[in-house]
Amino acid sequence: MSMILGFSTRKQHKFFKEFIGDAVSHGTASRLMKILDKSLTEFRTKKIEDKYKYLLVDGIWVHVKESAGVKNRPIIVVLGIGLDNTKEILAFKLAAGESEAAVTPILNDLYRRGLEGKNLRAAASDGAKGIKAAIEMVYPYAKWQLYSTHKMRNLCSNIEQKKKHRKEILNDVSQIYQSETRKEAIIRFGKFCDKWEPIERRAIKPFKKDFSKTLAFYEYAEDRRFISTTNHLERDLEEIRRHIKTQGYFKNERSTDLWVYGKLKYSEKIKEPKGLSTSIMKKKTKKLEYESVQNS
Repeated sequence: MSMILGFSTRKQHKFFKEFIGDAVSHGTASRLMKILDKSLTEFRTKKIEDKYKYLLVDGIWVHVKESAGVKNRPIIVVLGIGLDNTKEILAFKLAAGESEAAVTPILNDLYRRGLEGKNLRAAASDGAKGIKAAIEMVYPYAKWQLYSTHKMRNLCSNIEQKKKHRKEILNDVSQIYQSETRKEAIIRFGKFCDKWEPIERRAIKPFKKDFSKTLAFYEYAEDRRFISTTNHLERDLEEIRRHIKTQGYFKNERSTDLWVYGKLKYSEKIKEPKGLSTSIMKKKTKKLEYESVQNS
């Protein structure tokens, strides 16, 4: 039997188990893939309303088989937060890396399809220089917010006496970002560095770099929960990351695209394109009585 998405029979079985809770015949699998493929094309070409006030950009790293072997590549994901505070995944793409050249076309495509940024206040990302540069290229008037979670992760990884100091350091740094005002956060930051730099210099020195970039959210106090950390995007992508680990590696870019799109669509992080139903891919669908692909 020919493979779908480049998956082996075993992985094809697992793929459909993820979405509809049952194995399907090869013919049914092909039909479902055509529905999903059409929906993905519609998602990537539809017009986008220029109604977003914040963009969150992040990457999920996956293993993909290429001619030179299995490579580790990022899927760049863009989440928009609208003027009404609704969240929506606006784009995702398997990229060559997190360089400016790799990320700029993704943001340019959003701009071309209507997201010109007239309402865009800020865009947030981790410390990847390429992602930051791409944001500044396409949306130069939006403030850039460095995720505080990114700084905290790096801080933790550099603590030398983790058992002794990690808990207290994390508590102290959390107090910084819980400050009511930017001024208060800077004062607490100074006290934090005075306390810990003599003891944990290896951790504190890089934490001090670009610290001010993690405080942009104070300009939008009413919305600080949206852009101060990666939490909103992390919650949406955590399940994707967990399931990606079970895949091992993807056979090609198409299988990666359809698998990720299917998971995002199923979890309703992507809105249904008008006039196109992919409801058959949802677990709520009545159990299908099809021959298992394992027997094909």
